[in-house]
Amino acid sequence: MTLFVRVEPSGKKRNRLLIESNGIFIGEYEKSQQADIDRKIEEINAAETTLLSIYEKHGVFLVRWDGKARKKSIRVKDIEVGSIPKAAWRRPSWQK
Repeated sequence: MTLFVRVEPSGKKRNRLLIESNGIFIGEYEKSQQADIDRKIEEINAAETTLLSIYEKHGVFLVRWDGKARKKSIRVKDIEVGSIPKAAWRRPSWQK
């Protein structure tokens, strides 16, 4: 199964990354600046199994950075139900 990511502007510099599976909206990844879109799409593809599992168990999700816990939190109705594995993370554009 392959995930499709639709990029939608959400302001002057930020974009929403909307994730679909088989034409069905399943969730949103971290809001991104243009320079980070390709990296975050790679992260989404690397975490495909995790994201699909969360969707099957809990429904539509949001992935957001949790700065205190230093992790990419997967949330459903503002409740954390999982996180993106560090192995799926890619190097941010400002660290290249």
